[in-house]
Amino acid sequence: MASRFGPSALHQRDPRSSLFENYTGDKKSRPSSHSPARPNGSYGYSGSSGSVPVNDGFRPATPNRKGQYSDAVLSELESQNDDQVEGMSARVKMLKDITIAIGDEIRDSSKLADKMNDSFDNTRVRLKGTMNRMLRMAERTGVGWRVWLGFFAAVILLFWYVWLF
Repeated sequence: MASRFGPSALHQRDPRSSLFENYTGDKKSRPSSHSPARPNGSYGYSGSSGSVPVNDGFRPATPNRKGQYSDAVLSELESQNDDQVEGMSARVKMLKDITIAIGDEIRDSSKLADKMNDSFDNTRVRLKGTMNRMLRMAERTGVGWRVWLGFFAAVILLFWYVWLF
């Protein structure tokens, strides 16, 4: 079996290859594969030279008769896995950034809503105090509050008329 990393048994101790450790390799227990035929029982490479791919560079990722995968297949699968992990981590980072931005927006909106609520509450208290003082003033003069309200409405309409025309 040809490997660009040299002979190594490190992949057998790798926990990622434990997925294949119970594989028996008998063809009766698994359905037939639709992959191209392997010449001379190799993994897409002819003979012992190991440098010329067969079938236009296609190398099936299937184990040999002993259930072992070549170093090149394991390396290719690991690089594909690393690519997928990088893509997923980029998506997770993007989602994290969006989530943080949403959280910041919610906190800012909550602060603004609290400020507006306090402002409206202060305005309500001021208007209530102003109305109470106006009612007390109307009681002291003996003129009803409706008359005072009409007077203030007339003054406001006068200012409005002068301002527009």
